[in-house]
Amino acid sequence: MPDAEAHDPTGSPIAAVPPLLDRPAPPEWREGARPEILRLFAELAARGVRHCHFKSNIRLGETLAGLQDIDLLVDRRDQAGLLQAVAAAGFKPCLSQRGVGHPGVFHAIGLDRERGRLIDLHVHFAVVGGDSLVKNTRFPLAALLLGGRRPMAGVPVPSAEAELLSFVVRVALKHTSLIEVAKINRRYGKTVAELAWLRAAADPAETDRLRVRHLPEIDDALWTALLAAAERRGAAAVAARVRLGLVTAWRLRRFRRLDPVADSLSRLRRVLAWIADKAGGHGDLSPLTGGAVVAVVGPKGTGKSTLSAAVAERLGRHLDVRAMHVGKPPATVLSALPRLFVPLARRLLPHERLSEYETPERRRRNTFSLFHVVRMTLLAHDRRSLLRRAFRHASRGRVVVCDRYPSRTDGAIDSSRFDAAAVEAAGGGPKRWLMQAERRAYAAMPVPDIVLRLEAPLAVALGRDATRNKAGGPDPAAVRRRWDLERMADFPDSRVIAIDTSGSLDETAARAVAAVWEAL
Repeated sequence: MPDAEAHDPTGSPIAAVPPLLDRPAPPEWREGARPEILRLFAELAARGVRHCHFKSNIRLGETLAGLQDIDLLVDRRDQAGLLQAVAAAGFKPCLSQRGVGHPGVFHAIGLDRERGRLIDLHVHFAVVGGDSLVKNTRFPLAALLLGGRRPMAGVPVPSAEAELLSFVVRVALKHTSLIEVAKINRRYGKTVAELAWLRAAADPAETDRLRVRHLPEIDDALWTALLAAAERRGAAAVAARVRLGLVTAWRLRRFRRLDPVADSLSRLRRVLAWIADKAGGHGDLSPLTGGAVVAVVGPKGTGKSTLSAAVAERLGRHLDVRAMHVGKPPATVLSALPRLFVPLARRLLPHERLSEYETPERRRRNTFSLFHVVRMTLLAHDRRSLLRRAFRHASRGRVVVCDRYPSRTDGAIDSSRFDAAAVEAAGGGPKRWLMQAERRAYAAMPVPDIVLRLEAPLAVALGRDATRNKAGGPDPAAVRRRWDLERMADFPDSRVIAIDTSGSLDETAARAVAAVWEAL
């Protein structure tokens, strides 16, 4: 698609910034770029999508390396091509779980396959600014930023003059919120460095010309004061920036999205959402396709707990993720009191330990004490309660990573302990009734959407068990005893993906995250 003439919000054509040389960038910026990010820009260019990476270009090298979010400004007329390019590059549109997005801005998440890390893409169809929570000001700068774009490390960016104008005004408006004042001044050295970088590249006369044309409310005196305050540090400079930020906000009040009351209410809601996300240790986004329950299963020593934690941590940097240990579910009202007596029962009834029922001899006998049946029935009840909660989370768009998961195979680890023959052998009475209740509980448990079946040689599993820091020390007999029990689990109604865990954790986690990402 040919590059069309840029227009302002009234439809009048805006003259592009006179063509200049490409904005210089160190060669290592391009050399260190992740292939998924380069593909995104290539797909955008191939479809003629008018776009630019419009802010924080001093850190464009980090953005290309997948260490910073990608902030694209896109001509809204090219939204169809944009969505095609995003999909072709492997990025997936996402929604805010708590409804804290902004009009004209949407998120898409991609995957750095080699490192198993998510890449956050912010697409802006308009330039909105102010504090990072509400972004209450919509600047009339989109056509300016897009109209003068030029390559930098192969990526379209605005002219230095346009980026400087946008940057200084955005810094000023960030000082109108106490929360944002604290955030931006925590590492204000980065702001000073970026301002100096932009001023070194921008022509002052051209910057003034753009300011007078596009933001006439910012007169010469205010602009000079904003520049002077932005480049200083210290308490006096912060106070000056707050005062000038309020003046700037008042002068630009015609560009506000929300009135003062709505602005305050929106900020309160977003602060509470931010606190909840930080406390929970997860992001706010969910895939447009919805959430999913991910089960991580496999023999002892294959790294279920370690890999579950790694997958949840990597996905949870951007997505709303919940981690659950289904092997050891939390107590419910029904099981809380009986659980208090489990430690005592282990000492008084050593033959009733779960490990005793996993031996080949006990499995062949297929008989169970009433104590064991009660305990397994309560465990089934607790697991069903936990997994119902997991599926409620998934139904709300969250990704739930489960360490271990019940299968449809009777006798497998974490599954129903009692097959039909065991129920028949129990005769009548409470034992039979409890066995049937246990089987019904497992039959009613939701099926996982994705199953990561971990695999590793037995020798690797034994080696890992020997180095585990756990009560009682290594237990190679338990690894061998449970090897077949844990490999017999069957998940016929789920998407099962085999993951070899014999390599390093980073390599295995990257494969696991990629497998989950593809299945979402």
